[in-house]
Amino acid sequence: MHVASQADLSHPTPRSPTLKIAKILAAATACAALLAPVLCGPPAQAAAAREVPLKEVPAPGGDGTLSRDIAGGSTTTVAAAPFTVQVSFDSAGTTVGCAGSQIAAGWVITAKHCNSASLRSVRLGTSYLGTGGTVRSVAARYPAPAGDVLLLKLSTPYYGSYVGLSSSFPATGTRARVYGWGDQSEGSGAMSYYLKAADVSVVWQGVDNYGGPSVRTRSQSGHTLGGDSGGPLIVNGKLAGVLSSSDILPVPNPSNYTGYYNDHASVVRNLAWITSVSGVRGS
Repeated sequence: MHVASQADLSHPTPRSPTLKIAKILAAATACAALLAPVLCGPPAQAAAAREVPLKEVPAPGGDGTLSRDIAGGSTTTVAAAPFTVQVSFDSAGTTVGCAGSQIAAGWVITAKHCNSASLRSVRLGTSYLGTGGTVRSVAARYPAPAGDVLLLKLSTPYYGSYVGLSSSFPATGTRARVYGWGDQSEGSGAMSYYLKAADVSVVWQGVDNYGGPSVRTRSQSGHTLGGDSGGPLIVNGKLAGVLSSSDILPVPNPSNYTGYYNDHASVVRNLAWITSVSGVRGS
């Protein structure tokens, strides 16, 4: 995900703001103001959409995207990362703009730069973008005082699978994985219908988009793009970071991703605050 980040003179690869969330919010506003009776649906329909059956149906005849491999990486299922959630800018859970992780029955963690009054729901327990699983409305949003971290309190608990919070900073060279439904190529704006995964390696401590400490990673099998913001960085089965920013890729996608970097807001550096708000502790 590419958002405005603090200058890093030691890091020559360019980064830039993303327009994905801004476009989503603009579209949602226009829909609500002009086309609500026709396209957005009445409030009763939105409420009915909040509880979706667990059955998951793959997209028929293709998903309308460029590739099932997302900027490298590979497709996977929610069984590989059952805590991974979609953060949506509508009540129905279909206008997805960020990813996140469930850390308790009533709590999801994502990136603070995803924060907006239009952030209204999350979709949990599905491999597919905007369909399947269960939708929960967001009752409250808690941005971290420092760092690119946002806690979402769900209106009703969801008793799924939660990821543990890492209580230590990962060592340089540690292998890790990232998950999300983000764009498949730089600037395409086409998020994947399928959950993706990619391997990364920890490089050192960096800086996230709010000046907080980050876990900086180097892409290996794939690279995070727009729509992956807030998604999990998993190290040894624990949540070590929340995606804050990543390098811009050339077009078309490169054949090798190892020259590109990501910054994930550090969980352990924000752990005291996370625990004070949600009651969830590290381990």
